[in-house]
Amino acid sequence: MREKVFFLGIVLLGLLLRVWGIGWDSGFHLHPDERMLIMVTERIQFFSQMNPDFFNYGSLPVYLLAGLAQLSDALFQTQFDSYDGLLYFGRGLSTALDMGVVIMVYQIGKYLFKNAVPALLGAFFYAVAFFPIQNSHFFIVDTFLNFFSTLLLLSLLWYRHTPTKWILGLIAFSFAGALTSKVTGIIFTPVIALTLLLPFPAHTNIYERFLAWIARVRNKSFVTPEMIAYLKRVTLHGVLLGSLTVLLTFLFMPYAFIEYDRFMRDILLQVQMNSNPYIFPYTLQYVGTHPYVYYLTHIFKWGLGPLITSFAGIGLVSLGINGIRSIRKSEKRSMELWLPLFLVFLFYLLFFIIIGKSSVKFMRYLLLMYPFFALLAGNGAFQLAQFTNRFFNRNQIRLRISYGVICTIAFLWTLPFLMITTSPNTRVQATQWINENIPQGSVLAVEHWDDRVPMYDPGNYQYEEMTLYDIPDDDRKWELLSEKLDRTDYIIIASNRLYTPLQRLQECGEHGRCYPRTAQYYRSLFSGNGKFVKVAEFTSYPRLHIFGRQITLVDDGADESFTVYDHPKIMIFKKKIPL
Repeated sequence: MREKVFFLGIVLLGLLLRVWGIGWDSGFHLHPDERMLIMVTERIQFFSQMNPDFFNYGSLPVYLLAGLAQLSDALFQTQFDSYDGLLYFGRGLSTALDMGVVIMVYQIGKYLFKNAVPALLGAFFYAVAFFPIQNSHFFIVDTFLNFFSTLLLLSLLWYRHTPTKWILGLIAFSFAGALTSKVTGIIFTPVIALTLLLPFPAHTNIYERFLAWIARVRNKSFVTPEMIAYLKRVTLHGVLLGSLTVLLTFLFMPYAFIEYDRFMRDILLQVQMNSNPYIFPYTLQYVGTHPYVYYLTHIFKWGLGPLITSFAGIGLVSLGINGIRSIRKSEKRSMELWLPLFLVFLFYLLFFIIIGKSSVKFMRYLLLMYPFFALLAGNGAFQLAQFTNRFFNRNQIRLRISYGVICTIAFLWTLPFLMITTSPNTRVQATQWINENIPQGSVLAVEHWDDRVPMYDPGNYQYEEMTLYDIPDDDRKWELLSEKLDRTDYIIIASNRLYTPLQRLQECGEHGRCYPRTAQYYRSLFSGNGKFVKVAEFTSYPRLHIFGRQITLVDDGADESFTVYDHPKIMIFKKKIPL
C-alpha cells in the first residue's frame, strides 16, 4: 500500500510540473520545430487530405494531433483544430506521453532491480528532472520517440520473460511508433533481433540450459527437438514481428511509402546536417564541439543536474561491481538476473554511440537517454543510502530520512528552472518594452535566422535585416550592412543564436566558415565602443528565493536550444546621439 501511495505521489508531482507553465510563450508559437509541426498538422483533414508534405520528422505525431483534435471538435464542439488550439493540444499530448515514460521507468526499475525502492527513486528522478519537463512543454517529435522507445524496451523485457504473440504485437506497435515519430528509431533493430534470437525466456535457468546446449554440440547432437522448436519459434515470431511492423509503419506514415523518393531526400538531408554543422546557419554553434563529451557535460550541468547525474554514476559503478562479483562466484542464476540488464544497457548504449558522435548536438537528441540515467540514479541513490545506513546499525528511520533528503535536494535543484515557465517570456517582455518606449517610425535592425522582436507590430516601425550569416565576411558584405546600420535607430538582438557561434568562428584557417569582421562588430557593439549603446536587456535565468535572497543560475553558456525557445537573453541597443 505504501508503495502505491508513493508511486501515485510521484505521478501527480510529475504531472503538475509538466502542466505548470504550459502556456510559457503566451500563445506566440515561439518554438520553431513546434511551429512547423503545427503548420503541417493544419494540412491534415481526416480522411480527405492525409499528405503531410513534410518528412524531416515522422508523420505519427502529426496524425495523432490532427486526429484527436478533429475528433474532440466533432464530439465536444471544442476549437482545438486551429493554429492556436493545436498548440495547447499538442503540448498536452507531449505531457501525457512523458507521464507515460514516468510510469514505465518505474515498471522497468521494478523488473531490473527486483525492489520497489530504486524503481520509485528512478521514477521520481525522471519526474523532477528539468529537461524532460522542459520538453513536455513543447509539441516536438522527440517526446513521442522517447515514449515509444521506452515502451519498446519494456516490451522487450516482457517478451524475455513471457515470449507470447501478444507481447510481440506490442513490440511491433512500439517499434513502428518510434520509427514513424523519428527515423532514428531504426537504431534499435539489432536489439530487437537479439531479443528474438535469445534461446530461453528469462524465468528459466539459463545457466544450466546453456551448459546442456554446449554438451550437445560437443556430442554432435545439436539438432534436437528442443532446437527445432526454438528455430520454429524464432522464424514464426520474426516473420510475424516484421510483417506487423511494416503494416503499422504504413498505417502511421503511409506517404513515406507513397512518396518514397521525396521521403528519402528529406531524411538524407537531415542525416547530412547531422554530419556537417556548416550546412545550416543555426548549427554553426556545434563547430568544434566534442562528440559524447558535449552531450554528457550538458546533461550534468543542465539536463539532469549534478546530483541526479552523480547518482547515475554511482548506480552504474554499483551495477558493474555487483556484476563482476556474480561472475566470480559463478552463480548459476547470474545470467538469468543480468541478461535483462544487458539488454537495457545495449539498448541505450547503441543509441548513445550512434547519436552521441553526430556533429550537430541539440540536447533534445538525447532525451531518450534520460529514462536510462534516471534508472541508474535510482539504483545509485538506493545503494548509497543502504551503504550509509550500515554505519547506523541499519536504522530504518534514518534510512527513510536519507531518501527524503535525497529527493528534496533533487527537487530543489529543479525548482529554479521551473521559474522560467512561470515568468513572462523574454520575447514578450521585450515586445512590450519596444512598443512602449521606442518612438513610432523608428528603424529597427533585426537579425535574420531568428524570430523577430517585436513579435507584433501594427505598423509602427520599419525594419532592416542584418544578414550576418552571409559569407564571405568581406568588405562587400560590410558595406551593405554598414549602410543598413546608418539607417538604423535601434538594434534588436533577440537571442544568442548568431552572436555566440559567429564570435567563435574568427580564424579562417581553422574553420570551414569564418566571420572575423562579424566578430569584431559584436565585440564593438557589446563593449559600447561603437555607434550604439545598450538601453535594455531582458533575461529569465533559473532562480530561487531563499530566506530573502535570490540564487540565480546563469545559463548563458548552455546549449543554445536549452535557452533560445523559452528564455532567450534579449538586448536592445540605441544609436548614440552625436555630440
